Amino acid sequence: MKIALQMAAFVSTASLCMGAWSQTPWPDFMSKLEPGFSTSPVVVVLPPDIAVEPPAADLPAEKARWSGKRRGWACQDQACDTRLVVEKVSADGASIVYAFSSAKVKPSIVRAEAKFVGEEIQATLGNGAKLSYRFRKSGDIEYYYQRDSGWAAGILSKEK
Repeated sequence: MKIALQMAAFVSTASLCMGAWSQTPWPDFMSKLEPGFSTSPVVVVLPPDIAVEPPAADLPAEKARWSGKRRGWACQDQACDTRLVVEKVSADGASIVYAFSSAKVKPSIVRAEAKFVGEEIQATLGNGAKLSYRFRKSGDIEYYYQRDSGWAAGILSKEK
């Protein structure tokens, strides 16, 4: 319950602070979220044309590590299924596939161009939603989505 209240208080601050291509105002509760599986009855399925391109040999490791597929959860009670595929990564950003579904939201799969902003990658979707991702020391990735006053946060882990 305490985390849910922190989430609600964070929404008003985040909607005012999160601008395009600036560091994301991550919620304080993010560090308390644990990796795991979603509880969504609707699992998002990636399209068959996904193609992860190996990073260039001269790309710094902190950027090359973004390459690949991740799967995880978002929303309260881990109710949303989400995936991130970084198909191609460069010094400036990445070509990503963002996927999301839940019992209340039909599966959505979007290709987008993301930019590096500090240690994050960020993308703005066609509907105006902003995606932000950042690594944890564990190698898991924190996720934050915001559109208007709606938002979601969660954790993704590397797919094996």
